[in-house]
Amino acid sequence: MTFPHRLLVFSTLLSICFPSGVLAQNPDHVRRLLNRNECRVCDLRGADLEGANLSGAILTRANLSNANLKGANLSGANLEGANLSNADLTGANCSNVIRNEATIMRACSTAADTDAQ
Repeated sequence: MTFPHRLLVFSTLLSICFPSGVLAQNPDHVRRLLNRNECRVCDLRGADLEGANLSGAILTRANLSNANLKGANLSGANLEGANLSNADLTGANCSNVIRNEATIMRACSTAADTDAQ
C-alpha cells in the first residue's frame, strides 16, 4: 500500500473512531457530579454542563477547562484549585463561589460583563 493510501485509511479510521472529535471528560465523573453534586479532582474537560444546577457543588481541584457552563447555577460551589480556563460561563450564576484562585472569578466576571452588553 502506498503512502497516500495509508494516509487515507488512517484518516478514515480516525473519523470513524472519533466522529465529533475526542471527548476529554470522564463520563463517570460527569455522572458523579450530576448525581451527587460533588466531584473532587475530576476530569470534566470539555463537559457539556449547560444549565446544570451545581449550586453548592464540591468541585475542588476539578478540571473544567473548555467546559460549557452556560447558564449553570454555580452559586455557593466550592471551586478551590479548579481549572476553568476557556470554560464558557456565559449567564452562569457565580454568586458566593468559594475559591482561592483569581482565574475563576475573572472567568465569571468576564461572562457577566458579556451578558450585560
